[in-house]
Amino acid sequence: MKISPHSLHASVLKAPEHKELVAGRLATIAAGRFSAQIQQAPLVVAPPSIDIPITTVSLNYNFDAYINVGFRGGTALSAALIVDSGNYSLIVPDYSVISGLPNFQTDYTILADNVTEPWGCPAVILRGPIELPTATGGFYEIPDCVFYACTGTNSNGELTANFGAGCLSPWIAASGITLKPPLACIQDYPYVEFNYAPAQQMFAAGSNPTLTEASLTLYQTMPPGYQVFDILKNLEWMSLVPRSLTIGGTETGWPGTLASPIAMVDTGGGPVFLSDPNGYVYNKNWPDPVTSPDWTAGSVSCESTKDDIAIELADANGSFSYHIDPTTLPASVQGLTLVMCEQCQYMMSENGMNIGGLSALFNYILIDYASAKVGFKAKTPGAGT
Repeated sequence: MKISPHSLHASVLKAPEHKELVAGRLATIAAGRFSAQIQQAPLVVAPPSIDIPITTVSLNYNFDAYINVGFRGGTALSAALIVDSGNYSLIVPDYSVISGLPNFQTDYTILADNVTEPWGCPAVILRGPIELPTATGGFYEIPDCVFYACTGTNSNGELTANFGAGCLSPWIAASGITLKPPLACIQDYPYVEFNYAPAQQMFAAGSNPTLTEASLTLYQTMPPGYQVFDILKNLEWMSLVPRSLTIGGTETGWPGTLASPIAMVDTGGGPVFLSDPNGYVYNKNWPDPVTSPDWTAGSVSCESTKDDIAIELADANGSFSYHIDPTTLPASVQGLTLVMCEQCQYMMSENGMNIGGLSALFNYILIDYASAKVGFKAKTPGAGT
């Protein structure tokens, strides 16, 4: 199955043999989770928190996370879905899997047909329950999700398997129907924490991808230690305001007079990257320059560094600063921290930066879906949970 790529950063896997290897291992992981799931009933007593297992796939300095979902009355979990904070909807790759369920007519409703999902596949929009495997072997059911189910491939011959996790303010309608990510449909657990394994486990030296278990943790109440900020309104991507950028201990002046800059909160990917049309950083000589990655081919005038960087993020009420020190990371991840372009294609024509998956190695990231906020808490990359 050929799957559509991530939305806000370049694909981690490019070589066909890597895609085949990872697809097989993800299928084995899904089979194990489903085997545990069918032996237990859904959660009845709501615990204070629930761990939902995810799998990170890393290669060099990039990583993505994958999750499985099930359907009520189903006999298997879906294909692995990419966890995408740059998307705000659930998109499953095969409508026939759901429509073939014996309980389809009673549990699922077609809200719209003959629609096109964001990656271009023909699809229907469904309303109905989905099930998330838990770390304890059972499953947690989200009873009322609205989501896309692909009925065919897009023009690239791809299906889309995407678990949107981005929080927007306000939510956006498609075909007259308001779509939200599944995690935003959980009323009892409005707080979701992204907690990845230590970087030393996530990234291994060598030419093959590394798969590592991680988790999304659902909380009834906000866990301690977070600074939370209002998500910028009227955007298609979960974002805050970037207030400053420091490279190698030198304040850059970016974003300066950049009009309405945003900082996209990406829970996967690789280095921090940005657009700099006013020329604060991309055309300067910074320490530790490195060759820009191949995914910048569609961008304009890019320069890159592997030096340490510091970022300050903010809303109207406060700010949060953190330092990305590559020397605390495995050697395979030390080669690139920041990509600076006059115009970066992955910024979706917006001014600003993407904080990159690298930022998720130095911070726990919390999304408050009920209040449209995102929070950060410092994390030592090698310390794990």
